[in-house]
Amino acid sequence: MENGESRSILPPACVTVDNAEALIACCLAGMGLIQIPSYDVQPHLQNGELVSVMPEWCAEPLPMSILYPHRHHTTNRVTTFVKWLELLLKRHVLPD
Repeated sequence: MENGESRSILPPACVTVDNAEALIACCLAGMGLIQIPSYDVQPHLQNGELVSVMPEWCAEPLPMSILYPHRHHTTNRVTTFVKWLELLLKRHVLPD
């Protein structure tokens, strides 16, 4: 964001991948910049293999969904799991 306004660019790509591991491998091989959640690359940032570039320019958070079979009455097990996962994600994944 710049002055409270989102900006978006689509730079030319030399590689197209469909998973985070391949994207990280390309970046580690020196093939360019990536925009990815920091938890995916935290070990590489800590050991200096990767460095954060333009940390003030962050992507908008993506929504997350939990899918489970539709039932008229959700079981306590599913409800408990969803609450636990939400707390876990807020603590370890979502930005401060």
